[in-house]
Amino acid sequence: MQAAEKGLLTGVQAYPIFPHNAVPFISLVKADLKFLVLQYGADSDEYLACLRHHPEIVVVCMSNHQNKTGDQRALVHELMAHNLYNPVVFAQMYRHSQEEKADFQLEAAADMGALMIDGLTDGVWLMNQGDLSDEDIDATAFGVLQAARLRTSKTEYISCPGCGRTLYDLRSTIARIREATKEMKGLKIGIMGCIVNGPGEMADADYGYVGAGLGKISLYRKKVCVERNIDEKDAVEHLLRLIKDDGNVQQASDS
Repeated sequence: MQAAEKGLLTGVQAYPIFPHNAVPFISLVKADLKFLVLQYGADSDEYLACLRHHPEIVVVCMSNHQNKTGDQRALVHELMAHNLYNPVVFAQMYRHSQEEKADFQLEAAADMGALMIDGLTDGVWLMNQGDLSDEDIDATAFGVLQAARLRTSKTEYISCPGCGRTLYDLRSTIARIREATKEMKGLKIGIMGCIVNGPGEMADADYGYVGAGLGKISLYRKKVCVERNIDEKDAVEHLLRLIKDDGNVQQASDS
């Protein structure tokens, strides 16, 4: 109890978490932040009154329903109907082995995607009963958050599929740029085959690498062309120098 009240446990920041049937005890614990696990359909009289008097409570929304997304959405709508806007973290449980990593990623994205796009999500908590590594679980959570535009934690690449106008090896160039920028975070880099559609398709990118002719590349900062007709063999180095000169080299490990 003392550690929970201080928010500290052996030097690690920690806060108490309560099951829904422990609502009467929440007010007895002094902490800047508290977590309350709720499922839609539980007796709401107590927890609605508790949330109204305790804005420091973060709701952890779980579901065992066949339609988890609908069930979790219903809980948030119930809170909103009572003018309660406590932060909501959606918790999802899976059972996958390391060999089923792709299934885990797809299911997590499908379960969380609609809730995030609808603006109902303040946080995500992915759990797995299996031998998936913690790194893979964390990477999946950050990947889903970035896909929903809620948190950017790594560099994002925007590219066209290539066509007859593409006068350089698009696939190998994407691989080179990804390798050269893999430790950076928070950037969007557009890699486009030609000048016709490139600037439009990468309009929201921070930097653009666009084919300008046979063996020639132009570089963009946002929508502005800053270097024209660079030899392809030198273009990736020019792109890296542009990013560094702008002071945008933030390491992914800093996230």
